[in-house]
Amino acid sequence: MILSSFAINEAKAADSTENYKLIKTTFDYSPVRYGASRNAERFTHLKSGVSLYSTKQTANFYKVDLGLDKSYWIEKIYIKEKGIASKNKPSKVSKIKFYENKENYLVKINTKTKTPYKIYQNDDFKNGSLKFQLYNVDIDNDNLKVKFKDGGKFNYFVKNANNSSEILNIHFRNNKPILGYDVESKNGILNDSLVLKIKKPADIDKKEPLKNIKIALDAGHGGKECGAVSGGFYEKDINLQITNELNDILKEKGAKTILTRKTDTDTELYSRVDKARAKNADIFISIHQNSLPNPKNWAKKHGSGVYYYNENAKVLAYSVQKNLVKKTGFRDDGVFKASFAVVRSSDPVSILVECGYIIHPYERKKLTDPAFQKIVAKAIADGVEEYLLKTAL
Repeated sequence: MILSSFAINEAKAADSTENYKLIKTTFDYSPVRYGASRNAERFTHLKSGVSLYSTKQTANFYKVDLGLDKSYWIEKIYIKEKGIASKNKPSKVSKIKFYENKENYLVKINTKTKTPYKIYQNDDFKNGSLKFQLYNVDIDNDNLKVKFKDGGKFNYFVKNANNSSEILNIHFRNNKPILGYDVESKNGILNDSLVLKIKKPADIDKKEPLKNIKIALDAGHGGKECGAVSGGFYEKDINLQITNELNDILKEKGAKTILTRKTDTDTELYSRVDKARAKNADIFISIHQNSLPNPKNWAKKHGSGVYYYNENAKVLAYSVQKNLVKKTGFRDDGVFKASFAVVRSSDPVSILVECGYIIHPYERKKLTDPAFQKIVAKAIADGVEEYLLKTAL
């Protein structure tokens, strides 16, 4: 039997105690978890094209080496195998540039390989700060080129990891709320790079806070995806009706809106956020109606609720929820942190609104009434205005 070169290398690596499998993410917002289970808590999300070293695997997960104290895992559906390595080879960082332009504060990190990272945001809304960590890197302090043109917003330091690599730590501090932020990949002739982008706060007119704010509106489901169904009504239809009312209100108040769907059409889940990002939206709002696994339990849990994932959306979520409960008279079902696909993006600031429960007889009757749909839409718009005024403080 003739073995392929890959099989020979794999066999050689199997004899080594430092056996690493080189893998690469193939999907934006690929979740890295604390355990080898879809139910395990998420540690970070990675964009497509990030290289990782795996030391162990299960049927569905790779264990990845980040040089930290805990174990981290990524599901195989997000990964493409690239080969076998005898060791975790850190990527050299040759240059770091801290700068700003009209719209953003930026950090450009020149590195030969796109390596894993995590962004931490504090919960102090008025005095925003971020911590960015880049793992599996090699910092040559003697030859590293660093440029600061950022107005004193950034600083950095390097610490040793638990493997042969280092961790680059970058801190951003500001006395204003942090809105959108993200990591982008740049391919260059000489070097690849990662760019940390932090959106500057919008210039809010306190008399017209929605003026020129870009807001993406997402009517949940659509086409073949009906969503929840109750009493002969489809969630997708109610979502679109409320979204259209909200669109009219926001435009009247000076906002610039983007609709992920305008009619009853099939709309791919991840394309919804992509449309918002392509238009550089400041805020993303996904409109839904709630249900339960067992609809017969409608009396136990009902009312309005709002979901967010990233810390920069928390204040928006609470502002919208407060106005919904106040103006609709529905029960306060709560504000929740959840990793839904449409709220996972940190730019734009993203929330998902469950206006009410379609399975609840009273709420369904109200939610299908065009006059009440306008009340719901106005409550959401008022919540967005309240949030924007808070960012202007």
